Amino acid sequence: MRRALEESLIVAIVGFGLGALVFRLTGQVWMALPVCAIGATLPLCWLRRRDDSNLREAGRRAAAERDQHEATQQFIQRLLDVVPMPIYVKDADSRIIIVNRAQADQWGQPREAVIGTHSFAQAPDAARTRVSLAEDKQVLDGERIYKEEHSADGPFGQEQYRVISKARCEDSDGSYVIVCARFDITKWRQAEREIHQALEREVLLRQRNQEFIQRVIDVIPDPFYIKDRNGRLVMVNEVFAAERGRTPESMLGMQSTAVALSPELSLATASEDAAVLRGEIIDKEQHYIVPRTGEERFRLVSKRPCVDMDGQPVIVVAHINITRWKIAERKLARMAHEDELTGLPNRRRFFGEAERMISAATRHSKPLSLIIFDLDYFKLINDEHGHVIGDQVLREVANRLLEQLRNEDLPCRWGGEEFLILMPMTDLSMAMPLAERLREAFASAPIVVSNLSLAVTVSGGVAQKRDDESLNECLARADKALYAAKNGGRNQFLSA
Repeated sequence: MRRALEESLIVAIVGFGLGALVFRLTGQVWMALPVCAIGATLPLCWLRRRDDSNLREAGRRAAAERDQHEATQQFIQRLLDVVPMPIYVKDADSRIIIVNRAQADQWGQPREAVIGTHSFAQAPDAARTRVSLAEDKQVLDGERIYKEEHSADGPFGQEQYRVISKARCEDSDGSYVIVCARFDITKWRQAEREIHQALEREVLLRQRNQEFIQRVIDVIPDPFYIKDRNGRLVMVNEVFAAERGRTPESMLGMQSTAVALSPELSLATASEDAAVLRGEIIDKEQHYIVPRTGEERFRLVSKRPCVDMDGQPVIVVAHINITRWKIAERKLARMAHEDELTGLPNRRRFFGEAERMISAATRHSKPLSLIIFDLDYFKLINDEHGHVIGDQVLREVANRLLEQLRNEDLPCRWGGEEFLILMPMTDLSMAMPLAERLREAFASAPIVVSNLSLAVTVSGGVAQKRDDESLNECLARADKALYAAKNGGRNQFLSA
């Protein structure tokens, strides 16, 4: 339009110029004026018509632009309104220019009431206002804000968790605006918190269960432990740890074989553990010496398969201390075959061994002899010094007797102060010197017990077993020789 106006003015000026030229040449005003009028009026009429047309076109274009802009704005608004998360747009002065339905609902105000206001006016808080303005400046400078916020400014004052996003954008005029989006993650955060709380409760319950199980196994008086399928200790009781000079906590995670009392005791561990994991049951006895104390121990090792709280296979092991019973069993066995006071074989063992020796002598036609003896005047020792001293004397007699015997000879405490010796592959001529040597061993040196020096002599009878007689018959002949030695003055051995 401006260009058309300029062109019309130029035509008018040219028309006036031509009229002036005609007047100068002709000197006739009536001839110059029409030329000036034509130059002045024609262009102006033409200009008016052209301006009206341009104005009408410009108006149509402006209306179309307005309609398009309005349609675009309405589309943008509809688009944002269907987005479920709160979104709003503000200008460079932090004033709201667009807000979607979700954001207006969250603020609890109609959209028209918040347009043109500052965003921080919806939550008047000095600290948050400063943060919001600082963030707006950062965003206008090209940064992007993405953060999580926890507050208590829900519609009814309840807590809220939100992810807030702020980014810069150009509007249709090329100006920068700030697009803000708020995504409510409250239900996920609350669910997450509930999960964490449930996990904490589960962990606490597991810990309490573990502590209870630990207390239970700690009252077990014998070593007890649990290990996983790889042989690592997962739980041990105090007795098991103390036996190894450790604390239960320090042993967790260690290989069970690494804390065995001796390498020999763990030789079969791997194969036994594999068998238990297959469902077998292991029960076995072990005899060992505790390295730290040197104490002799017997134990029953029990291994059973089990499943832990997580459903994983474990091996439950108990070392039941049976030392007391094994020692008692050993003692009973010894009492059944040995004299409790002297440790020599008793009558039961003597007859069992004697039958075997007599059978071998008969089979190989070898001689076999027997010596029976007792202590002279032993009753006087008991009467003067008491039975305790008398028992000590009998133990020393047994020791001195063992010193004089050969490895193949079978001694026996026959009863009271009476002793018996069975000598295989020995005839009477060989037995008598042995008996004399035994007599000399007692007669040559006193027996010293409890600071008492007591002279002790022995008397006895010697007999060689005949082929046609029993052991009892041979023993009876030797016993007669014993009484003869007693009656003949004591401190001697006589042959039967």
